[in-house]
Amino acid sequence: MKKIAIDPTRMGRLSVGVKTPIIRAGDDLVRIVIDSCVATVGEIREGALIGVTEAVVAIAQGNFATPEDIQADIARHYPNARELTILFPIQSRNRFMNIPRAISAMTQIEEMHVVLLYPCDEVGNRLVSDEVLLEAGVNPYSDSFTAKEFYERFGKPQHPFTGKDYIEEFENACAGKGNIILSNDPMATEHFSNNVLVCTIREGKRALHKKLNAKNGTATVWGLDDILSEPINGSGYSPYGLFGSNMMDGGILKLMPRNCQQFVCELQNEIMKEYGVHVEAIVYGDGAFKDPVGEIWELADPVTTLGFTAGMSGTPKEVKLKYLASKYPNLSQEELQKVIAEEKRKRIESDDITGEASLGTTPRQKTDLAASWMDLTTGSGDLQTPVVYTYGF
Repeated sequence: MKKIAIDPTRMGRLSVGVKTPIIRAGDDLVRIVIDSCVATVGEIREGALIGVTEAVVAIAQGNFATPEDIQADIARHYPNARELTILFPIQSRNRFMNIPRAISAMTQIEEMHVVLLYPCDEVGNRLVSDEVLLEAGVNPYSDSFTAKEFYERFGKPQHPFTGKDYIEEFENACAGKGNIILSNDPMATEHFSNNVLVCTIREGKRALHKKLNAKNGTATVWGLDDILSEPINGSGYSPYGLFGSNMMDGGILKLMPRNCQQFVCELQNEIMKEYGVHVEAIVYGDGAFKDPVGEIWELADPVTTLGFTAGMSGTPKEVKLKYLASKYPNLSQEELQKVIAEEKRKRIESDDITGEASLGTTPRQKTDLAASWMDLTTGSGDLQTPVVYTYGF
């Protein structure tokens, strides 16, 4: 059998999912990441990029919240509330449903108003198609519905992947206290309650929705990022509050981790100390990509990257090879490589993204690009690869 030798000089970007032990609270994650990378790829090379999924950083920190923790902080933020409006939550059992379940169990809260976006939520989970809205003569910018009216008009929605009716899921989560409204009006809350919990994920829109409700005279307006943004009676907490949380057993939520910048710097420094090589490191969450079938954005976290070393700031300085190859069809491979190197040099020195040689090389942030392919490499199931080793970035 012919033996195939790998020539590293001809290899482009290499991304390897790294298996680790099952991470537990209190584990030395820096040590586990380093040892697992060495065991998987044999060595840590100069210039490598190592990514660690936020989930295992949070788990190693023991960063969890119980339903009682959520209830205590809701009571702290809304001390006299008997009603609460939950504005624009996403349709996710994993990401969100434990939150209204916890709130509905509070004796203080007697009624919950849940305002759902339609035809789809913020990340693209769809309740009804655009075509059906058009045929029904509905204007989603101005028309609102109760759950009963929505069912009568469009029937019961079925999620394309889970088969769930998320209107019903929210009703169940509210345990008989829920009033579900379908509306795209961020000020629809004025019809329901003076206490609003804004659940919009993207920071710019969330700030706008908070401001609109505050100016509208709403008594108390907080965001999901404000709940458990600091410890309550020794609870876990996160700079993102309850955003990016994941369902665990017994109604417990895993929160997004803290001190991620400190973690990546410790990882970088320890590798330099042990192996004498400089690497970059990131803590990543959801990737920034969209499913073309269900039209759902993967990005249900507030950010893709929670911490990153200095070399991962900014955007890649790339040139478009097919453009240069078509512009200089008669050059030899060696001559064309020189042209490419010169164009790349000019691109880096000028930061120009308007030149023809750079067209099509979308200047996205390095961290967003890295988080996206690392999230795909890791997966969200049982691959047991919460670390990604990349070379050639």
